[in-house]
This record gives sequence, structure tokens and C-alpha cells, in this order.
Amino acid sequence: MIPEKYGVVYTPHALSDFVANLLFELTSNDNSLHSIKCAIDPACGEGRLLQALKVYFKDKTNYIGIDVDKDVVPIFPKDIHLIHNDAILPKGSSGTTIDYWQKTLEKIQLIIANPPWSSEKIYSKADLEAGGFNLIKGQFDSYVLFLELAYSILQENGYFAFILPDSLFEAQNEDLRRFLASKMQIKVIARLGEKLFENVNRATTVIICKKTPPTSDSKTTCFRLSTDERKKILSGRKKLITSYQEGKHTVLQRRFVTNESCNFDIDTREEDENLLKKIKEIGIDLSNKFRFGRGVEISKTGAITICPLCSNAQGYSKKQLADSMKKCSFCKEEIAVNSTTIEKIILKSHNNNTSPIIVGEDIHRYSCQTNSFIVNDIKGINYKDISLFNSPKLLIRKTGLGIYASIDYTDSKTSQTVYILKFLDKNCHEPLEYYLALLNSRVVYYFYLKTYGENEWKSHPYLTKQIIFSLPIAEYKGDELDKEIVKLASKLLVSKEYCYETDLALERLIFIKYGLNSDEIQTILTEINSLPDLGAVNNMKIKDVNYV
Repeated sequence: MIPEKYGVVYTPHALSDFVANLLFELTSNDNSLHSIKCAIDPACGEGRLLQALKVYFKDKTNYIGIDVDKDVVPIFPKDIHLIHNDAILPKGSSGTTIDYWQKTLEKIQLIIANPPWSSEKIYSKADLEAGGFNLIKGQFDSYVLFLELAYSILQENGYFAFILPDSLFEAQNEDLRRFLASKMQIKVIARLGEKLFENVNRATTVIICKKTPPTSDSKTTCFRLSTDERKKILSGRKKLITSYQEGKHTVLQRRFVTNESCNFDIDTREEDENLLKKIKEIGIDLSNKFRFGRGVEISKTGAITICPLCSNAQGYSKKQLADSMKKCSFCKEEIAVNSTTIEKIILKSHNNNTSPIIVGEDIHRYSCQTNSFIVNDIKGINYKDISLFNSPKLLIRKTGLGIYASIDYTDSKTSQTVYILKFLDKNCHEPLEYYLALLNSRVVYYFYLKTYGENEWKSHPYLTKQIIFSLPIAEYKGDELDKEIVKLASKLLVSKEYCYETDLALERLIFIKYGLNSDEIQTILTEINSLPDLGAVNNMKIKDVNYV
């Protein structure tokens, strides 16, 4: 096998077969597509995806692979035509990339690809704009270029199938999602999780689209591969296509365009929609209630390097440490990063020049105790305005599976992986404990799971400001129910150890707050109880059959 390059990892056979199988089923049942004369892979590597296609579509189709990597040439299948060129900015192009390929290739009915997933910028923005690419605003992964190219060169009613990372679902790719959902019929979205690619700690998604405008009745087949099913597939005990057929469900595609941020909320089945709508309608606009902040711009370890030229301290990435070099964030000169230049400014002992600091891992549901201290007044470190850390303040952990919130009463600083919520109105005397209880509730967690789909462990799950402010937090009214919610949340906060029974009693009150009936409560509990067996979510489960 060819080693990983350009953010590319070549596609395992089981995944290649799955995608080819889906494409064959979809096109075979589509009367608008009379024949498949040409299929291409614009990032073909060793040609595995095209070989998988050939198993299903036989020799009736012309198969073409495009790849910039010269190392694929000697081992590429002889029965598939290889074009050794860069699909994105091809050599020999005098106009746009689209014009070049439309002149070079015949009409294309199928595109299948596992494009590079890297966010490394190997093309200049000016060159990409000259090449005719438009979906290149801000930070973007290289696969965005391949998706835009595929749409442009695909024949009307043709299909493309892409293997992508789960960053497709992140905020930075809202424009891409809107582009796909408004211009194409999205036939399949299958979230397959991690470990399908060996030694790649990113979750995998397959998306299949037809180049024809969606109608109000267009439906998308949605699927999420569970942890248990993935184990069966990786061990060879089950085929991925079998799990897909057993677990798939359909939703109206128009839902993606109408929901917030054009989320591809594939875990929300049609039968969930009324409950989610009911919960969402109760929520207030949190952006009108709270100011949002992040803590000191420092890693949880407090590791820094100090520029010998301008004396400014700064963090560094794993890659910069591996390279033993980085460009100074301040003077832009190259500086060394190694064991002799690295210092730590987060300590386990307190002195006259340190302050307590809460890092992400210190925050759990209803607790945020710390034994870490940050050295103050280091030149170059952005400590933020000290008023941000004045207590009381609501803290939410940025990274992790689920929602972890607590309240700090100690004026402690926090790291950048901790979000801070404080009332916009300094004269607001509503109890933060009320908002904490709802943020930590199973009702809000259910909404988060169904809307944003983070329902299993992955390497880098995280919350964003946009997600937090979209959570449906019911209005505080100060009545007896609200006071009882505050009382139990306060009890959980001051307890030295988490009390499951108090948590369950509090949840009953929150179910009442949201006006949920027994069937709706059971729906929420069933969803949460079906989550993987992970310490991060197990205390959210309620297995008592008599609870409802």
C-alpha cells in the first residue's frame, strides 16, 4: 500500500464495497438515469473505489481515475484509465478547472471519491478563485474543493458518492451543507464513526447526492452505525450494507434547509420531530440573557515556549513540537521548540504570584473543583479581562461527550477550554443554579443528541457558542416549581460526592417544567439508555422501569 500523503488515507475494501453497493442500488432504481457510461474518481489513489464500482456496474461503464500522486502509476489497475494530474488545479489548464475537465472528459454520470481530508492549505486562495472555486471562505478542508468540482462536472441526474470526515457537520461547513441541500437531492447520509480507517482518529461519513434540484417531497435515507454494530463489521462478523439496511430511516430533505444552521440532523427520526419542536418552543433566547466568554488562552498543561527575540510567551502545537520549530506569534521569527525552551505556567502548588485555574477536565455535572494554579503576569499570555472571572459564573466544558456544566463561586480563572456564561444585566438576580439544572438535564441532553448527533465517543467532540445558545432553556418564572429546581441543583453543587437520587428527583421537576407526558419522558429515557456504555454518559441513564 502507498503511504499516507496529502491528508489521504486509502479506502478499506469493506467501505469501498459499501459505497459502490449503495450507488448501484440507487442508480438501478432511477428511471431518469438511462445508462452509466462514465464513472470517475478525482482522487483515486490505488483505484479501490473504482474497482469496487466495477464489480457492480461491470464493463458497461468507462472507469477513469485522476490522481496527482506519481507513486500510484506503477500499481494502478490496468483495466482502469488513469489520468496523472491534479484534479483541483490541473496542469495544462488555461481557464477554470471545470472548463478543463469538461473538455478533457466525456459526460460523467457517476463520481465516487474518498478525497483528502486535510485542512492544510496547499493551494493559494487566488489560484482557487481563478480555477472557479467559490466554497472557499475561511477555514475549509480540502474535500470541499472536490465536492464543488464534482457538482460542476457531473451530468444532470448523475450521482456522486463521497467518503468524508464528520467535520461536514461542523459550523464551519454550514455554507457547504446549504449548497448541497438546496441544489441536489441528498439520497444518503450515513455516519459510520471512527476506526473504519486504521490509525485514523476521525469519524467517517458517506454522503450520496443526485444532481437534480430537491422537491418538497425529496427524502434522505439516514443511518448511524452504532458502536456494537461497528465491532461486528470490523471483526468480519457482519457486512456494513446489512447493518445499513437494518438501521436506516428516511426524513424529508427540506428539514435540513429549514433548521438552524442547515444541520444534517440525521438522528432525528420523523417520530421525534413533534417532541423536539415542543421542547424547542419552550426555550428562551440565551443570547439575550447571557454574555459568553472563554478563559485564559493556555493549554490545560500550561506548557509554553518563550521567544528569545521578543520575550513573548506562547503555546505550540504537537506538530510544532515534533518539528522543534515554530514561527513566533508576535514577531513572526522562527524560534526553537524543545525541552530546553519549554516551560509550564500551570502548577500544582500555590504561591504569591499564582491564581487558581479551572481547566476543562475539572468540570463535571455540578462540580468544578481544581488543584491547579496559573502563574500571573507572563508577557504574551492573554489572561482576559479579570472581571470575566468574577463569581458566581456558569461554566461549561468545551470538549467531551455531552454537556458538563457547573458554577464557580471562587473567582478562579479558567482555561480556554472552559466557556463562561454571565448575566448581561449585572442587576439580574435570577439564580444561576436554575440555568445550571436545565443545562445538565436529560431533556436538554436529548435535544442536543437528536439535533447535533454527538451520541458516541469520538476523538474530538466539542460544544460551540452557537450550539450552547441554541439549547432550549425554559424561562425562569420564580414560582414554587422553579424554587424547588434551584434547591435541588444547589444541593448537588454543595455535595462532596455526586448523588444520583437527588439528580433523579431534580429531573422529575424538569420534566414537569417542560410539560412532558409519560410517553414523551419514556422516549427521552429510551434514547439516553441506548447510548454506549461509557463513564461519560452512564450517570445520565435511568434504567428504573418504575421511574416514569
